[in-house]
Amino acid sequence: MSTIRSVDHLVLPVASLTSTRERWTSLGFTVAPDARHPFGTGNCCVFFENRTYLEPLAVVDRAAAEQAESEDVLFVSRAAGYVARRGEGFAMLALRSGDAAADHAAFVGAGVSRGSDFRFSRRAVLPDGKEREIGVVLAFAVDERAPDATFFACQHLAADVLWRPEYVAHPNGARGVVAVSAVASSPADFHILAEAITGQRELRVTSFEIEAEMAGARFTVFSPLGFRAHFGVEAPDPGQGLLLAGMEIEVADIDAAAPFAPGSIRHNRMIVLPPHPGQGAVVAFRGRSE
Repeated sequence: MSTIRSVDHLVLPVASLTSTRERWTSLGFTVAPDARHPFGTGNCCVFFENRTYLEPLAVVDRAAAEQAESEDVLFVSRAAGYVARRGEGFAMLALRSGDAAADHAAFVGAGVSRGSDFRFSRRAVLPDGKEREIGVVLAFAVDERAPDATFFACQHLAADVLWRPEYVAHPNGARGVVAVSAVASSPADFHILAEAITGQRELRVTSFEIEAEMAGARFTVFSPLGFRAHFGVEAPDPGQGLLLAGMEIEVADIDAAAPFAPGSIRHNRMIVLPPHPGQGAVVAFRGRSE
């Protein structure tokens, strides 16, 4: 019997952490300090009280990133090369995991695994000045028809270090990611992938979308028309594949969040921000009761 998974975090490749920090701060988010990975990428994360987070990611050491790509480190090749291939955007969806090895086995069984599990760690400085090792173990799931959309189960090592009270207090009242959206010309083509990554066997299928209710969130693969109807903005062109394209973030009070969303539209009871430099995907604020 499969376990229904939940969203852990969203990997958002960007050109510059500096401009990205400015963008997300202007939208009313608290952005954590920059951090570096041992393989040439760095991030400036946005953490939420529901234990989801956003990971804007940029190449900060080109030589190290190219070395990792040459060694077929999937996390780097799929994320670091994304900006060059498609511009800023939404490259990976991480699913929360308590056992990445078991998730890897499940992905193998579903025919969507991309190699064995991968792990990395780094030293993090705690508020008291002490250091502690943190890291993750990852198990990847892919569909080769969708080379720019990657999914992975993410088992955190010392996850408690990441969530600090000062990081999850946002001026816009954001509480966390509650929905993730992808787009495909033919959503039904990706039902096996959707079942495997969400752990949900009962998908809602229409001509415009396939939808899976996850633990605490919703995952939907829209057709371009379905995406436009849902968000009120155009979808990126997925070609014959699938692209991750949008997120819905719950806020405490949607009217109080509105001043933090210049250039947005009101649609489908959401405040929708089209892609913008430093924010490559569609971002929608949704009220808690919606």
